[in-house]
Amino acid sequence: MTSPPPGTPARDDRLGGAFHRLLAASGLTNLGDGMLATALPLIAATLTHDPLAVAGLLVVRFLPWLLVAPFAGVLLDRVDRLRAMAAANAVAAAAVAVLAAVVASGRVEMWVLYAVLFVVITCETVSDPAARISVARLVPGRLLDRANGRQEGMHLVAQDCLAKPVAGLLFAVAALLPVAGVALSYALCAVLVFTVVRLLRRRPDLDGDAAADGPAAPGPGAGVLASLREGLGHAFGDRLIRRMMFTNAGTMAGIQMGTAVMVLHVRQVLEVPAALYGVFLAAVAVGGILGAMVAARLVLAVGRRTVMTAGYLGMGLGLAAMAFTTHAVPAAAAWALVGVSMTTSNIAGSVFFQTVVPDHLRGRVSAAFRTVGWGTAPAGAFAGGLLGRIDLALPYLAGGLLMVATVLVFRRTIAECARLCDEAAARLAGADR
Repeated sequence: MTSPPPGTPARDDRLGGAFHRLLAASGLTNLGDGMLATALPLIAATLTHDPLAVAGLLVVRFLPWLLVAPFAGVLLDRVDRLRAMAAANAVAAAAVAVLAAVVASGRVEMWVLYAVLFVVITCETVSDPAARISVARLVPGRLLDRANGRQEGMHLVAQDCLAKPVAGLLFAVAALLPVAGVALSYALCAVLVFTVVRLLRRRPDLDGDAAADGPAAPGPGAGVLASLREGLGHAFGDRLIRRMMFTNAGTMAGIQMGTAVMVLHVRQVLEVPAALYGVFLAAVAVGGILGAMVAARLVLAVGRRTVMTAGYLGMGLGLAAMAFTTHAVPAAAAWALVGVSMTTSNIAGSVFFQTVVPDHLRGRVSAAFRTVGWGTAPAGAFAGGLLGRIDLALPYLAGGLLMVATVLVFRRTIAECARLCDEAAARLAGADR
């Protein structure tokens, strides 16, 4: 047998072609998400100057996680998750193509932005958890932290470093350009995910689910409501998961208070021109990319519990700091702190839903987690819009304080989650040997 060249990673330490195709597909959908998140507020700002109306976009952005996500979780536990991800991106591409046609006609109104965004995020309730859960299907368990770091890094590079600055620049030329780019990104993602499905069909040895011997998922004949009750029963019946959902709810509501009025704060208070709005938003990605690069090492160096707790606290402190400056550079630095904190805590905690939660329940439990956490985000966005009518700095201060208070109240929950993640990671590492 021929030995690999010196310095070449051992085959068992490679993440594999199937994972990298999924990574590229995730990058494309994140590119579309970032361009849409930048273009829609900019379009809205040309239609209205009411902070509450602009904050309505963020309310709509999270409503599907409250109304649709539980049923999306049932779907993900009943069908091939990668096929569902591809189909969801195809539908999202079609919806944004309709928006592009309306923008081109010059007849866009706020309700059109709300309607298209609701459809796109409904698709995201399927595609986003499908991509995250499927990582465990495509890579060895001992490489999950590395794979999660790559995926989180791709998310930040595509959505914040590339998409948002590019969308801002394209918008300065014509509002149609970033919207058309969103539709193309979603369509290409759907195509690429289908190639992953075909690869796994030809190479079943690459598919971790093919050899899984856990409980079987409910068959097509099982009642949807029965499946939904089973998933919700597990999520709300487990004390740790229930408290984690409340932790996520507090942090999500807090951060959305600030981001709900960010386009107005950045444009009016920080006086950043429209063409550079996306560049300012990219500051969160700069911090996030740094976090993605060091997260796995930090977990080994200081422990998963410390990384998760410090990450949650850092998000709140960074958001609150933005309330105390009227200059773009220090505000961008605070926004970067939010990015590095969010990314490191996300990567450290991702192992929980990929390993600790039973496979046949992961879609539904993940959906329930996001329903509670992200479902409260509209309330945070609405509160941010109301506070923004008083002073555009208030949503950042109130949101940051809410996040810090949430972490302090649920610090033991974070510690217990970290302990179970460490135990699962150690168990998988032993099984891979």
